[in-house]
Amino acid sequence: MEISTEWTREAGPRVEASRDLDASKVQAPGIIERPGGGFRLFYTAVGPGRPYSGCQGYILSAVSDDGLDFSPEPGIRLCPCPDVAHMSLRLIAPSIVQLADGRFRMYTEARGTSDRPTVITSAISEDQLEWQHEEGVRLATPDGLGGPRVIDLPDGRCRLLACADDYGDGGRAGGQRSGKHIVSAISENGLDFVFEPGERIRSGQESYDALGITAGQLLAPSGPS
Repeated sequence: MEISTEWTREAGPRVEASRDLDASKVQAPGIIERPGGGFRLFYTAVGPGRPYSGCQGYILSAVSDDGLDFSPEPGIRLCPCPDVAHMSLRLIAPSIVQLADGRFRMYTEARGTSDRPTVITSAISEDQLEWQHEEGVRLATPDGLGGPRVIDLPDGRCRLLACADDYGDGGRAGGQRSGKHIVSAISENGLDFVFEPGERIRSGQESYDALGITAGQLLAPSGPS
């Protein structure tokens, strides 16, 4: 299978700030096909219309028929929870998959206060519009991890890629991050994940990733191998 290494930037933004909910920032998109056709783009945003004081990011959505021209949808798809310690401030980097029963699951990086490591959490939806947080944490490390991306495997399991902070032997208390690497975990049910040994990609191999990697996307082969 031939692997493409050349990419051409398409003109213009797909989504840009347009309202109080996203006037300050839009970032970290994730996309999925809509049940009725076209695409729905989920992304993290922040603005003066935030749902509560101190909130640093929440998930919005926009729809498109062709994957290029997107129209923002009203409202917030998913908010952090100020009364849940590990997600009291921000949700970022949504990754969405459709389940065998027709529902949808969204994985996000969740952040609480600065003394807590970031973790991966999930939410469930029947229609891609109304989402409910699922209890607990899907994946965590002592140093923190985020930027989740999930792909279904041929055997029915799923693999979650995430970017893991590395503070070395001193841990987060040492205060100096030495890297941010892509790691992976496997799940039978999309809720309970087990880390796979090692790192998929270790940061610091070249000058352009010397400070770490913040997201990784795995694409399934689309042609003959």
